[in-house]
Amino acid sequence: MKLLDQSSYTSQMESIVLPYIKARRESGYVERIPGQKMYYEHLENVNETRALVLVHGFTEDVEKFYETAYYFMQMGFSVWLYQQRGHGKSYRSFTKDLSRVHIDHYEDLVEDLHYFVQEVVMPAEINMPLYYYGHSMGGGVGAIYLETYPDDFPKAILSSPMLEIDSGKVPDFLEGPIMAVLSLSGETNYLPGGKPFDQVPDFENSCTNCRPRFNYYFEEIKKDPYKQMSAPTVRTAKEFLKIAKTATDPQNCQKVKAKVLLFQAGQDHTVRPGGENRFIEQIGERGQMVRIEKAKHEIYRCNNEDMELYWDAIEKFLG
Repeated sequence: MKLLDQSSYTSQMESIVLPYIKARRESGYVERIPGQKMYYEHLENVNETRALVLVHGFTEDVEKFYETAYYFMQMGFSVWLYQQRGHGKSYRSFTKDLSRVHIDHYEDLVEDLHYFVQEVVMPAEINMPLYYYGHSMGGGVGAIYLETYPDDFPKAILSSPMLEIDSGKVPDFLEGPIMAVLSLSGETNYLPGGKPFDQVPDFENSCTNCRPRFNYYFEEIKKDPYKQMSAPTVRTAKEFLKIAKTATDPQNCQKVKAKVLLFQAGQDHTVRPGGENRFIEQIGERGQMVRIEKAKHEIYRCNNEDMELYWDAIEKFLG
């Protein structure tokens, strides 16, 4: 895969990737629950040989994955970018505070996605191989999807999936009781430490080790309030813990039929490796893990050195 040159990253995004994407982009909404619309974009490829549903992570927008989508399109994919509830232009519980992400029930995330795949993607991709790509939260939701609807995707890529959250120094057995106490003060409040989007960049504590990619998209976030998601509510954090527990349950893992490529970042401070390890171990020969030692959580936009390993593995997996 020929990656963008980091030394001229912004100019290449603006002169190569964005014009390519915009010329092929169609957007729309899908509504499983009346009044709760989910936003999506379809990037049509006239040379399509297969299709891919791409689902973002926590506090992310579909446009953050334009570079990733561009690479998949070079491999012959049409790409469906799906925006999960609580994010971007999809249904939001708090329209006056777009920084706050609130999810009432994690099951909604799975059922929203399934409705989108069944009602929008599959009718448009008849007889076309359909694969899944999910990052972080999209990876956790994707894992449960593969367990719940095992016949929809023959292959799936889970990139740093949310299968065990890194809660700092809080032991696993205390996470539930702590959440119960926090709920008493209000489940729609920010999780302690959370706050509205800060216009000041903080590359050192970000989820990427590539400064040009970080700088480029941070400027994009500053321009658009719908991209300025920053923290979960207490209820959202509780639902995330349920995602990790459900996805890694041994009985659920046995239901997976898809071949799964899971990427683990060696410098990940957002999710812990234990959940990823358990998931791969429990799905057996259907799973394959690639650990990229120097990468941070967002492997898909790390340095080119890490991304070359990333895309080499993806190309081999997809064939």
